[in-house]
Amino acid sequence: MKKKLIVNADDFGLSPGVNKGIVEAYLNGILSSTTLMVNQPYAEHAVELYQNYSNLGLGIHLTFDKGKSLFGVSSLTDSEGNFKRYKLLLESGRKEDFIREIEAQIFRFEELCGKMPTHMDSHHHIHIRIKEAFEAIQVISKKYNLKYRKNDELIGEFYEDNVSLSNFYSLIDTKDTEVIEFMCHPAIVDTTLLETSSYSYKREEELKILTSSEVKNYVKDRYILMSYDGKIKNNINY
Repeated sequence: MKKKLIVNADDFGLSPGVNKGIVEAYLNGILSSTTLMVNQPYAEHAVELYQNYSNLGLGIHLTFDKGKSLFGVSSLTDSEGNFKRYKLLLESGRKEDFIREIEAQIFRFEELCGKMPTHMDSHHHIHIRIKEAFEAIQVISKKYNLKYRKNDELIGEFYEDNVSLSNFYSLIDTKDTEVIEFMCHPAIVDTTLLETSSYSYKREEELKILTSSEVKNYVKDRYILMSYDGKIKNNINY
């Protein structure tokens, strides 16, 4: 029996090249889902691209350590509303402020997209790494009936030096859960990405692998490719 596979691209909205790379990985590869960074400058550009591809799963990439808060000044930010870095968030971030920030970002998602996200995850896995953020996302999950990324179902190692065709196969083959989420970061590198992220050129390697004939045929034979809302991806371009 085939396992269920969600191939999710993080960082939708980070730069025009990231947005275009994600769409390319969906149209010509195995990508089935993505998550939107609603507080980033190119979120609206991402949503404009998305409007043409309604079968692409669209969740929210909650952001707690990059850019400005949508809620406002809190224990998560400095005095001007800019998010703190991870270590400071770990020391001072309060559960109630994570809850307020998550809700503010979900409301912004609704404004941009006209609907609720399929699911939630977070930039740099903050909701997995910080207890208060994890507790907050559980509260929001129950309140809005939203799924969220869970560590036991996640393949998050396809990153940096682990980006290769052989590692794709080894990572996906060794995951023994009923549903597998494969996290990725495909992109076409542009100036904005180079200026805002330390992870850049490897994203183009990811895109090449996700759209390769070998990977598309491999996934087709072994997995049911889907998004968090249960939609089956059946438009792989061979």
